Amino acid sequence: MKEYEENKILKIKHKYKANNIEKYQYLDKMNEFHNNLFFYMDLIKDSCGRKIEITQDNVIFELETGIKLYCIQNDKGLIPYAILNFGEYEEKLWQKTAKLIENPKIILDIGGNIGYFSLFFANIFKEAKIYCFEPIPRSYEYIVKNLSLNKTLSKNILPFNIGLTNKKEQKEMYFNPEGSGSSSLQNLLEASCTYKILCEFSTLDKFVEDNNIDNIDFIKCDVEGAEKFVFEGGLKTIEKNRPLIYTEMLRKWSAKFNYHPNDIINLLKQFDYNCYAISKDTLYLIDKVTNDTIETNFIFTQGKINKL
Repeated sequence: MKEYEENKILKIKHKYKANNIEKYQYLDKMNEFHNNLFFYMDLIKDSCGRKIEITQDNVIFELETGIKLYCIQNDKGLIPYAILNFGEYEEKLWQKTAKLIENPKIILDIGGNIGYFSLFFANIFKEAKIYCFEPIPRSYEYIVKNLSLNKTLSKNILPFNIGLTNKKEQKEMYFNPEGSGSSSLQNLLEASCTYKILCEFSTLDKFVEDNNIDNIDFIKCDVEGAEKFVFEGGLKTIEKNRPLIYTEMLRKWSAKFNYHPNDIINLLKQFDYNCYAISKDTLYLIDKVTNDTIETNFIFTQGKINKL
């Protein structure tokens, strides 16, 4: 694993305490760091974030919705950093999707990461019970921590430290601590810091049967290329409940698993699902994913969708 650099602020402070730097030079150097606080103020203004809280033990990011998320050092793709970098994450897509669901009883968040999706939908649908699945132990740990930060929203969120696929088994995952959101059953980014970790997996059908779950209205599935196997392991559940499905489908990721997104479209066609490509600006019906398809998120629904 990569060794992270020493805290530069403390290094300068220790220099001053050891009388290796004079006072005004010390103040000048420290001021360079303190100015970053105001630079972050400008970043937050240009995003859906509200504030950053720095405590003795943690850095906590709060969104305009009131949702709070712990920050993880050096996890470059973490959702709070994505919001600071790009202004938002996938909130506009999720808001569009939420308009297609009416008073859901059960929501499944498959690929929970740090729990943001579950919290986002818990904030919209106050009475829905949300099952959140995340096989990576560190990511699951942060789901639990983020739920504890958002006690009012999290009362109906049930986290599970397992993944879902087409077979109940233990499997090795590739965990990237510098990009935990890209952790997968395949080594997607081939980053030097990636390492293998043994995780527990079940199938959607078995989990639903074992826990006597009925009335599943909505499934979100984002498992970094392994989406097809989640659906293969949940065909009985999908056939019985006919939920709205929101899923990621990337050609470059599915290729690592030797299938194409169109295999998912064809798999769900047996239950009369229509596939819609969705982005913050578009929503349109598609028969298949082609090389010209820009969108990477898709909605599967039983009926036709009118403009949102």
